[in-house]
Amino acid sequence: MSFATFYRLSSSGLIAAAFLAVAIAGVLSPVLILLPGCLIIASWFLDTARVRQLLPEWAWRSIILSYLPIYFLDYRYLSKSLLLSTLHLLIFLLVLRLITHDEDRAFLHELLACCGSLLIAAALTTELIFVICLMLFVTFAAGSLLLFDMKRCGADALKSGAIQPVVVSERLKGTGYELYTGFPSGTAVALTLVLAAAVILLAVPFFFLFPRAFPGVSFPPSGHPVALSGFSETVALGAIGRIKESGEPVMKVRVDSAPARLPPDLKWRGIALDRFDGRSWSRSSKERFRIPTQAGFFKLQEYTQGPELLVQTFLLEPIVTDVVFGSHRMLAVSGDLGWLERDASENVFSRTPRDAQVRYSVVSDITRLDPLHIAGSHGPPPDDIRACCLQLPAIDPRIGVLANRVTESADTPYEKALLLEAHLRSAYGYSLDLKGTPDHPDPVAMFLFDIRRGHCEYFASAMAVMLRRLGIPSRLINGFRSGEYNRLSGHWTVRQYNAHSWVEAWFAGVGWVAFDPTPGEPEGRRSFFLQAAAGVFDALDLWWTDDVVNYDLRKQSSLLRTGFTTLRDYGNAARAATVQAGGSIRNGLARPHSGSRAICGITLACLLVLAFVFKGGLRRGLSRVRRALPISGGGRSEARRRSAIAGIYEEALILLRRRGLERGGSQTPREFARQQAGAPFGGDLLSLTDIYNRVRFGSRTEEEDLARARSLLRAIRYHP
Repeated sequence: MSFATFYRLSSSGLIAAAFLAVAIAGVLSPVLILLPGCLIIASWFLDTARVRQLLPEWAWRSIILSYLPIYFLDYRYLSKSLLLSTLHLLIFLLVLRLITHDEDRAFLHELLACCGSLLIAAALTTELIFVICLMLFVTFAAGSLLLFDMKRCGADALKSGAIQPVVVSERLKGTGYELYTGFPSGTAVALTLVLAAAVILLAVPFFFLFPRAFPGVSFPPSGHPVALSGFSETVALGAIGRIKESGEPVMKVRVDSAPARLPPDLKWRGIALDRFDGRSWSRSSKERFRIPTQAGFFKLQEYTQGPELLVQTFLLEPIVTDVVFGSHRMLAVSGDLGWLERDASENVFSRTPRDAQVRYSVVSDITRLDPLHIAGSHGPPPDDIRACCLQLPAIDPRIGVLANRVTESADTPYEKALLLEAHLRSAYGYSLDLKGTPDHPDPVAMFLFDIRRGHCEYFASAMAVMLRRLGIPSRLINGFRSGEYNRLSGHWTVRQYNAHSWVEAWFAGVGWVAFDPTPGEPEGRRSFFLQAAAGVFDALDLWWTDDVVNYDLRKQSSLLRTGFTTLRDYGNAARAATVQAGGSIRNGLARPHSGSRAICGITLACLLVLAFVFKGGLRRGLSRVRRALPISGGGRSEARRRSAIAGIYEEALILLRRRGLERGGSQTPREFARQQAGAPFGGDLLSLTDIYNRVRFGSRTEEEDLARARSLLRAIRYHP
């Protein structure tokens, strides 16, 4: 590849990467994506020099200036956004730069325009694919700057006569590329990749360590939130012939418990619907109440039903509903959503617009109640629950007959609910193909007695209606199944086809209990390869959104604390290992017939030989060994005993620090030892401290002191 081709490829790739980043932001109309995209592709095949010569220089400048009125009209009447109108201007300048390709004169302007476009795209999108565009931009920018500097320096050298090429290719004469007849394109590619990697690696620490003094600023796109298929705040039975499934993600959920410890029927509750008019479900009361905050959370309940609490962190995609999802029974919601409201049916709503991703946490009580306790609870429902959750329109009388026949063997309301749930699961089939007509006067009767197949809303509606016919308060719940668990990141990916409806029934002394009468319904059908690829992408997407896009001062402080703690732990471990290694060496030298003594002797002999070979003599090698190991006459010196006892005391402090007992900076060794007098090892620590103090203040030590210190350390180590 020639220098000119490589230079043009880098320049064109720079513009293409910036334009691609803007295109994925979702703020450009199809025309503004298609037309510049075609021009960018066509510019590679155009004779840009001839295009530039079609008009004089002043004409091209006039074309650029003529866009200023268009820019003003765009800002005032079309996009009505300074950010978007500026983005349109930058795209115009970049495309014009490509089709004229006026070499060095506009390169820096091109680079600035590309950087501006990339910054705007960063403010308009949080998609993971933006990372790919950013990597491409950095790579092409590194190559373009490298080649631009080479070309400029070469042109200056040729102009001044400092360098004159010996051989010049005929096709390079007069082009300004005479110095690059034998251009090493492979080396240039490798150097470009190395420079791009260095820029990225150097930028990562700055990103994580640069102080987050202000909250992030984002500009949501001008599009509309996605409408969910299968989930709505009203359910009209028989109004559709088929639910159109979609694999689009709705939310990602992280929980603080392993999947094996979660309930097998885990769901994300959305909204409760209590009014049934024979064909559709809705909320009987539209009144909402503001939820008070407490310690950064919105408190929803006053008590828990048991010890099993579940903390969920939701990353919700932009959707049209303002419902707050969470596992039932929700106790509290984090304050990330702004003000929250609730209604009489325990539905929770946010007042934050859903035109961008939102992140919040929910604490739920997932304690499974004892069936015997539920069955043993009796009593009439309160008047408000009776009024809304026992209401029924005129329905087919066969429904009541079927409900009584299925539950005739049950003695309690809870047993009746279980029998209805089991009957619907076993006697009816799941299907997305609904053969009923929207004009049928009683969709529930049509499902129970004619079609006998349907999707979850038919099963839930049938059970709720039969429960009400039996005098058991019930309501229909719309939400989502748990979704697909991603083992790479430990989160659940919930898609639109996970939308689900189930039933809650009220029992005296217990409250609302969930039932799911729908038999096993098919999830998204994908091959193993597609599932694995989707899992990897979902894990990366969650990491990008949660740890990069939402990286704030709180996460930065947590990261720094974790880093300092890790470094301190490694330092303590290294110090303890050094002390332990020193103790092992000392023990080995103290036992003439031990294997440790033999190993130390062999090691010492090797060091002596190496010292003799490389330093020129045995005397200097022995001198260095003597200075490193102060051994005199085969016995231990006073200095060595002092050092060993000090090391033993330091090892004892490290051992206690791992147990959570750390000596204060103002405490003397003896004060710290007396503070631990009540512990099982208190006496041993005090004795070891006395020996250490004698060493510390210059008293003479004996062989018995060192042996006693080792014995006390062993006692402290094995005491609880």
